[in-house]
Amino acid sequence: MNLIKRYRIILIITIPVLMLLAARILTPGSFKYDARKWAEPSFGGANLVSPAEIVSLPGQKLIVNLEKSNTGLAGTSVDEINISPDSLLERKYLDILKNHKGAIVISSADPSLSARIWMVISQTGCRNLYILTGNDYNEAFNSEFRPDTVTKPEF
Repeated sequence: MNLIKRYRIILIITIPVLMLLAARILTPGSFKYDARKWAEPSFGGANLVSPAEIVSLPGQKLIVNLEKSNTGLAGTSVDEINISPDSLLERKYLDILKNHKGAIVISSADPSLSARIWMVISQTGCRNLYILTGNDYNEAFNSEFRPDTVTKPEF
């Protein structure tokens, strides 16, 4: 008892910190924080896939439609699921995405919405995520940015 009285200030601080640390580690819905690792495919365009390239993806394919319309790519090896963007992080949908063996393709008419959803889902630990693009040729990655060197600002 004397020992507890002597170290009560240390115990008052240490016990809550240990409890919070255990809660943080054991939380099942936590995001992965390695930003460099999950954002790397988006820098080189490796996460973009055209409709013609979907058949070459390994394993079973799952197309996540962020709108009510179908992509028209449904076939024997492609499954489609319609999920609204605001309910995508619900436990039942995350379980479907995490337990899927194969490629997951995110489809939306708005490319920025697809990119944002790709980032959020990849942070939860899902792998083999791709964004469906509308064309086979992506001009944005073929030209290098060069600033204008002819005109110089006058001060």
